Parts: sequence; structure tokens; C-alpha cells
Amino acid sequence: MLKIKVQELSLEKFRKYGDYASLTDDSFRPEGPGRSNEFYPDRLQIFFAQTTPTSVSICRVAKGENIISMVEYHQYTCEGLLPIDGDCVIFVGPSGRNVDPNTIEAFHIPQGTYVRLNPGVLHGRQFVYNTDVTHIMCMLPQRTYGNDMCATFLEGDDRIEVEI
Repeated sequence: MLKIKVQELSLEKFRKYGDYASLTDDSFRPEGPGRSNEFYPDRLQIFFAQTTPTSVSICRVAKGENIISMVEYHQYTCEGLLPIDGDCVIFVGPSGRNVDPNTIEAFHIPQGTYVRLNPGVLHGRQFVYNTDVTHIMCMLPQRTYGNDMCATFLEGDDRIEVEI
């Protein structure tokens, strides 16, 4: 079984899969006097089908085996992920029905960092990083799992272990 190591998130390494922005880090604030209520619009865009409502789902991720046994991608839509109450690990790779385990990468996603995955990017379940349980908000067009999901199941030595 192939093992992959978790990398720290950086724009340079992650750009080919999508984008991300911390929603809780105030270091981007403009200079000037502090205010009690500040609004920072359009931090990150995510593109969904134009006529389909957006769904917000919650993934509850608990400690367990860090094994990738299924990968998926969406042909036409992005996917948004936001770890709410702890850090998580995601894996990503280039799309394709014939998954090459050597192209899969894993990234540490800090709590409060919103990740946008581009259409076609391989991904799947998330893993906890520094907690026993983490809740992750997942944003997709409604019914994406039924109409825009291509999945591949990995068995035996084709499965991938994520080293955290």
C-alpha cells in the first residue's frame, strides 16, 4: 500500500487543485482605526450550476484509519469545504477513472480555512488532524451526489494510507 505524507497548505502547492482563504485570520484587514463591525465581501468564489440550489452539508469526521479507499470527482462543479471546529486533512489529485496513487497529495487544512476544489479534481473523505472529531461544512449544488459524481473504489494494495 502506498503511503503519502500530509503537506502544509500553500498557494503554490495547492493552486492546481483550487484555492483557499482563511475566514478567521484577520491579518488581511486594511490599515486604519478598528471598528466593532467589519465586512469583507467576496473572499473566495465558488462556481456551481446556475439553476441548481446550493446545499450546505456537514461531514462529521472522527479518528480512525487514515486509509483512502474511494476517490471521486465532479465533472461540472466545484466543491467547497470548511473545517469548523478543528483542523482536517484532505487529499486531492488530477481527475481520471484510472487513478494513479502516485499523483495523490494530502494537505493539512486549518480550522476556519475555506477550500474550493475545482471541477475534475480527485478527492474524497476527510481525516481529522488534531482532534478526535471535526465537523466540516461541505457546499455543493443540490443532488451533486446523484448527477455529477464519478467514483472509483480502491481495493487491496491500491488503497492509500495518509500519514499524519
